[in-house]
Amino acid sequence: MATMTYTGRLVVTSCWCGIHMAIPEDLHLFATRHKDKAVWCPLGHKFIYSNTTEEELAEAERLLAAEQKRRKAIAELLAQEERSHAATRGHVTRKRKQLEKVVAGVCPVDGCKRHFKDLRQHIATKHPDYHGQS
Repeated sequence: MATMTYTGRLVVTSCWCGIHMAIPEDLHLFATRHKDKAVWCPLGHKFIYSNTTEEELAEAERLLAAEQKRRKAIAELLAQEERSHAATRGHVTRKRKQLEKVVAGVCPVDGCKRHFKDLRQHIATKHPDYHGQS
């Protein structure tokens, strides 16, 4: 048996049959870039790498872009919800202050700051078109 000296790098890979082997790095790179080219295992089986490196990179880039798009959409939805929540808080605050005025006997109509014992009668006679909106 003859001894062979190899000074390049070897890559450990395996065939579909399960046998592990070391092949030259340049052969491994060539096989991963060209899926129509086969590598043969020591048992005589032919195996082809299913995806080329470029295909795997393109798929990873596609997945990354999809994830970034999804995160941007979620951030936009969150910002929209926060704006809606702020608007609702403002409306609730205005209604609460209006209710506090009514409870204190102050006319709820904007600009009218009179105090009354019988607020219902005052609104009916002085503000007949008021229906609780300020």
